[in-house]
Amino acid sequence: RAAGAVPVVVFNPLGWQRSGVLPINVQMPAPEQDASVMDATGHVLPSEVLSRDTVTNSIHLLVEVSDIPSMGYEVLRVVPQKLPLESDLRVTGTTLENAAMRVVVDPKTGCITSLYDKKSSFETLAAGSCGNELQAFKDTPKDYDAWNIDPGTLDQPPTRLHADSVQVVEKGPMRGVIRVTRVWQNSKFVQEIVLDAFSDEAEAVNDIDWHERHVLLKAAFTLSASAPFATYEIPYGTIQRPTTRVNSWEKARFEVPSLYWADLGDVNHGFSLINDSKYGYDSVGNLLRLSLLRSPVSPDPDADQGPHHFSYALYPHGGDWKQALTVRRGYEFNYKLKAMQVEAHSGAMAARHSFVSVQSENVVLTAVKKAEDSDALIIRMYEWAGKTGTVTLAVPPGATAAVETNLLERAEGPPLGLAGDRVTVPVHPYEILTVRVDYPRKPL
Repeated sequence: RAAGAVPVVVFNPLGWQRSGVLPINVQMPAPEQDASVMDATGHVLPSEVLSRDTVTNSIHLLVEVSDIPSMGYEVLRVVPQKLPLESDLRVTGTTLENAAMRVVVDPKTGCITSLYDKKSSFETLAAGSCGNELQAFKDTPKDYDAWNIDPGTLDQPPTRLHADSVQVVEKGPMRGVIRVTRVWQNSKFVQEIVLDAFSDEAEAVNDIDWHERHVLLKAAFTLSASAPFATYEIPYGTIQRPTTRVNSWEKARFEVPSLYWADLGDVNHGFSLINDSKYGYDSVGNLLRLSLLRSPVSPDPDADQGPHHFSYALYPHGGDWKQALTVRRGYEFNYKLKAMQVEAHSGAMAARHSFVSVQSENVVLTAVKKAEDSDALIIRMYEWAGKTGTVTLAVPPGATAAVETNLLERAEGPPLGLAGDRVTVPVHPYEILTVRVDYPRKPL
């Protein structure tokens, strides 16, 4: 290995291999002016040094990694030299652009005026609209102040929060950032619109000092493509809800819950709004909004007051949400790749390794754990696309048998096919599936 190289392990907690840009913090053995990153095969990865600490010889980098193994890891090496870098990112004025997408921010209003998907050659936002518009509504529930949003709340014209300043704060080869600052009433809003090299998602990173009373804050997107239904993620599945308001049933569903994402579009184009901690959405016509903050006064008069930090991702795509694999994008936004500096050492395991994987794109692996009553391995997953098929699991070596179980881990049905470290199991549409993989009991 290169002299002075520092090993870093990147771990992927999800059940499919994935790529992306992630931060890495390393302490180099000596003061260095430059650094580059190499993967387990010695290939140079696109990276950028964001900052240095000359007192501790520490470096903070961004690096683009590819195909980190499912529920596994890869060992990278940070080397003390500047190696050739390839990047597709450009920052021109208040426009962020890479090979996959273009994000245009109005320098006066702070609105996203264009969210262009280059892969499908489509403008996601409706012409003349203000994308990512922050809207404030008077929010005075008749009962249960902290729990209810009353009918009619979203029917009133919102107060639109205009920008006080719009400035580019990063324009490196790996990341472009536009910071939009707003002050409204008693609160301050700092929002950074971020686009990474090689990414087909933009991110809105929010730092809000919130000091309002009876105000509901939303982020709004008026879209070019829409449909009579929007799709929302629910536990172990999805649900379609109407975007029309033609009867009392539809009017009553003006604010709805969702987990990691909601999606609106037609069969050719769509837009997924992915969150990391905000679970209230509304969609009517071609408008999709995410609820960001509320400010009730009962039972806690200071509920939600003070600083808030959260993010959401903007994912324009061709096709519908199934073709765009939005389910995976929601998990990836909430379960980041993790990087950790380690000491160099020899060992029996390879520099790249996957512990467990599921080969089918329409199946999400949600849990891997030791069985409650044995040394077996419990693997839980679910099917999200409405397809019947056969799933192949790659499991740790040494398995002696496998069987499907119920949620109490009790065997149901005949033994499953097991060949080496591969288990095959049938899966049905929208099924929650649990598999027990048996291993020899180890002596105490």
